[in-house]
Amino acid sequence: MKKIAARRTRLPRIAYPPSLPILARKDDIIAAVRRYPVVVITGETGSGKTTQIPKMCLEAGRGLGGLIGCTQPRRIAATTVARRIAEEMGEEIGR
Repeated sequence: MKKIAARRTRLPRIAYPPSLPILARKDDIIAAVRRYPVVVITGETGSGKTTQIPKMCLEAGRGLGGLIGCTQPRRIAATTVARRIAEEMGEEIGR
């Protein structure tokens, strides 16, 4: 519990680019992530699923006890996504 409390105090500021379609359902997604152990989210290519859902999971309280994983079919895609999310949150990659 102390570890989770300490992580909560060190959470980075979470900001979302306003132009992504996924943000229209942000509150619904965060509520679902808080309520259910598994949430399936679908959307068009470029809607912001890959880069914004991990941040929504963090905002919902997931990741405080460990990591938030995001799978990609290729290593280069995974690296690019990790860099993008870290950049958007003003964090170093891997922190």
